[in-house]
Amino acid sequence: MMKIGKTLTILFLVAGLFACNDDDNSVPFDVIGDVYVIKRTVNDEVKYANAYVAWGNQPLSHAEVTVPGGATITLNPASENQNIYAKEPTLAEYSTAAPVEGNYQFLVINEDITHESTDLLDFDNIAFTPISSADMDNNVLSVQWETNSAAEGYQIRLINQSGDLAFSSVALPKQMVRFDIGTNTASGAWYETPVAGNVYTIEFLTIRYEDDATSLDAVKNIQEIAVTEGEVTW
Repeated sequence: MMKIGKTLTILFLVAGLFACNDDDNSVPFDVIGDVYVIKRTVNDEVKYANAYVAWGNQPLSHAEVTVPGGATITLNPASENQNIYAKEPTLAEYSTAAPVEGNYQFLVINEDITHESTDLLDFDNIAFTPISSADMDNNVLSVQWETNSAAEGYQIRLINQSGDLAFSSVALPKQMVRFDIGTNTASGAWYETPVAGNVYTIEFLTIRYEDDATSLDAVKNIQEIAVTEGEVTW
């Protein structure tokens, strides 16, 4: 049975660069709501699901999102300081149906005051990026991939045989076509020590940001992620 890693890790690995820890109440509260599509192959079918994130610069006590059509989805704390609430899709929530475009209305509560943020979801159905090779040499994994004109960034993750995240790179620029992963890799984080002989799933994320995203807020303005999978024996 296929395991799905925690895709929202892409947010938290980069989040340190855009810290949301302004707990000083002299700073006006602000929130950004982000809905984005995750595309992946599930049981040999291309399927889609939405992920939702509410970014606050101070702790939240509640967060929800109203989708086009009126249904409400409750988000859960996704950071220790409760500045980020999120919901990532379960395997059962992936569908062959195209995602619903339109405005997604986020509602959050900070210090008993309700705040709102709206995010527009466009769907371009970006292509998967083919992995050209994934080779081990001297305890270093070298991943190479083909160019993808739709890509605005990439991320590489390794998932262990239990379905847990073992490694996650930082967001990689669209110009890259190769990334080396070793135990001393600076541009990423290990969540466990890799074990020789163990099989890891490679999740290669092709990322498209919203049209008005900047280098300072791109992580909070993702529009689509297409996940290509492969395997490697460490």
